[in-house]
Amino acid sequence: MRHFDRRAFLILAAAAPVLAACGFEPLHAQRGALAALPPMQIEPIPDRQGQILRNYLLDRIAPRGEASSANYSLAVKLFEPRQVLALRRDDVISRMGYSAIANYEVRDASNRRIFAGNSSFSTDYEITNSEYATLTALQNARERVLELVADDIRNQIAIEFRRLQR
Repeated sequence: MRHFDRRAFLILAAAAPVLAACGFEPLHAQRGALAALPPMQIEPIPDRQGQILRNYLLDRIAPRGEASSANYSLAVKLFEPRQVLALRRDDVISRMGYSAIANYEVRDASNRRIFAGNSSFSTDYEITNSEYATLTALQNARERVLELVADDIRNQIAIEFRRLQR
């Protein structure tokens, strides 16, 4: 081993017990928080953007399909505020901000609320003279933001279930 490789190996070897002793466990570890997600029914979310978010949540929470006998359900309310970010000199909108705010609740089989949370992300997109280009930019912004919201909700739920198990 080169001198640098040996030093890096020794530092990692010395840090491993310290990290293990503090309870550090990666979220994506095999026995990590994501592996502890129980079967969960994801309730329908209204409108097209709700369908997109629900599909992302299904991919992340129930990648093998929803369980027919889930002990928990996830309800999400989605809001999509938009705002003007930039105007051209002739007062025509040239840039819009797009946000997705999701409030969610996890309930057990007896419909008792276990916990709730929220997630929000935002981005912006260009308004052009081409209606097609503008709609495509909005769709792309929406899908990127909703994917981030789904990842965040999944992570929050995994962490919360992990905390409840302890």
